[in-house]
Amino acid sequence: MSGRRLYGALHLLDRQIVDVDGCLAGKVDDVELERSADGESFHVVAILSGAGALGPRLGGRLGRFVAAVHGRLADERIPARVPFGVVSDLGNHVTVTLDREHLESNRLEAWTRDHVVDHFPGARHAPE
Repeated sequence: MSGRRLYGALHLLDRQIVDVDGCLAGKVDDVELERSADGESFHVVAILSGAGALGPRLGGRLGRFVAAVHGRLADERIPARVPFGVVSDLGNHVTVTLDREHLESNRLEAWTRDHVVDHFPGARHAPE
């Protein structure tokens, strides 16, 4: 992916993240940038996903509410970070080379499944 010029709002934001198996693994809510050595340009170093990234992007009361909910449910207040080095393709979605279980963007979903959804009657059984 090196050397390609991207426009964050056009090519990255709000795109689905798809793992190596074709499963949905979140949505691009923000990007982490790093200034180049010459100071003339920026490089995408990570994709930020989840409520921890979306809340500050929304701003206002809604953004603070989303960030507060994320802060209550997540182990950490930082957004889920997917290194840009694991991105294999950019199209109508962002494809990564990892399984979604190994992505930080799956962290809150896994916590919610383990601590909330699994406690519902029948949640652990496949429908017949």
